Amino acid sequence: MDGGDEVTAAPAGPPQPLDWKFSQVFGERTAEEEVQEVDIISAIEFDRTGDHLATGDRGGRVVLFERTDTKDHASRRDLERMDYPINRHPEFRYKTEFQSHEPEFDYLKSLEIEEKINKIRWCQTANGVLFLLSTNDKTRSFGRYKKRSSRRFLK
Repeated sequence: MDGGDEVTAAPAGPPQPLDWKFSQVFGERTAEEEVQEVDIISAIEFDRTGDHLATGDRGGRVVLFERTDTKDHASRRDLERMDYPINRHPEFRYKTEFQSHEPEFDYLKSLEIEEKINKIRWCQTANGVLFLLSTNDKTRSFGRYKKRSSRRFLK
């Protein structure tokens, strides 16, 4: 046992950390470019599977994203049981966007209701159709998305 004949494998290093950059708006911005108030993200929500992401902004828009590496990842329950880090980070692509809320005026209270999305919630999926609710300070909006056509219903 002189230790000279033994060969040991080098331990595998941890995956490269993500290079996070804080941003409250979509897209690349230069340092001197000013951010418009309506473009600031005000709500974000994943669906229960983690395959879809919805964001809302202060301009009343809802933007949907879909996970592109869905065939490469295990179920959420399996991932939670694993005791080692995941080597790949999820990737999402733009799917669609729609105007969910418009500015309104409340005549009873004499105040303007801004279009800012306060909260987004995914609803139960049926027949491959995605449903979600979005709210501003006064109204709720019920959205539906199926394949390449986007429709919106108000409640």
